[in-house]
Amino acid sequence: MAYNQKISIIVPVYNVELYLERCLESIANQTLKNIEVILVYDPSTDKSLDICNHFSGKHPNFRLLFGENKGAGAARNYGFDHASGIFICYVDSDDWIEPNLCSDILLILEESGADFVNFGLDFVCNDGKVLATKRKFSSKTLQGEDIFRKGMLDDDILTVVWNKIYRRSFLIENKIRFPEVKEWEDILYSRKVAYFSQNTCFVSKVYYHALVRDDSRSRAISCGFLSDGLSLLRLEHQFIATTPDGSKYEDLFKAHFIKHISFFLIKAAFHVQSWDEYIHCVRFIGNSEYGSYIKQSKVKALLPKKSRITIFVCNYPRILRLITSILKRVRISPY
Repeated sequence: MAYNQKISIIVPVYNVELYLERCLESIANQTLKNIEVILVYDPSTDKSLDICNHFSGKHPNFRLLFGENKGAGAARNYGFDHASGIFICYVDSDDWIEPNLCSDILLILEESGADFVNFGLDFVCNDGKVLATKRKFSSKTLQGEDIFRKGMLDDDILTVVWNKIYRRSFLIENKIRFPEVKEWEDILYSRKVAYFSQNTCFVSKVYYHALVRDDSRSRAISCGFLSDGLSLLRLEHQFIATTPDGSKYEDLFKAHFIKHISFFLIKAAFHVQSWDEYIHCVRFIGNSEYGSYIKQSKVKALLPKKSRITIFVCNYPRILRLITSILKRVRISPY
């Protein structure tokens, strides 16, 4: 395939009829026209396919591929294998982007030679309320090992894949692909990106809007959901252990692990309806590596103060549940 496009935008599509048109309109309205849009449609029960057909018929740079319902990771890999762009951007089908995203970030990628560029994002409810925003970054550039260390702690370099545009050759050279699982696929992908990257840049401006849906799978917290997360974190640990300098990152991984899991314990406190099921989730996590890692002071010392406070509160599930019930009354919720 000829590599004649600057950016390939890959969009997994599955049962998103209510949100898909806004997403695809935001992509079709990009000021940079030298892009291709790859829609990977997984067989759905709604009218998502009709919307995909409409956009691929109307816009010559939209291409429609058919997936096999193996999850977003598999869909992104499939789209990547058919991409012709020099750079890769991932957009979730219920989210939307600013019209100048591609043109602005392309300029930085070409001038800097960066492996990937990070940009701002926000998390928005169906009613338009913004729950959280990541707008400012502490650095304009990072090099070498600093990228991995920042990425492990979600310090400027977030685990999500959709507030970045990647250099395609960098992903190919380092064999970076998504694990083909139903949940948490961003974890291992983002860790490999941060580990292998030698140069990244930051743009302190919001270009990406992530929709927080009440019916989202990521809000359906259960022990099964948490078990999938633990499995991915363990795969991540295996990857780090196989690197030449893996042993020196052991405490850093543990800090990353407890930071990640404590956030999902908070989500459980918000979203698990039954008290018994919530306590079951808490005990399930407590019996994992999390229970031993949080006892290691040198590990917790690697985390910022805010994360240490979060972990402390997670040790008291009744208090955490009370706090979240108060926050829900004033419509404050984790994204």
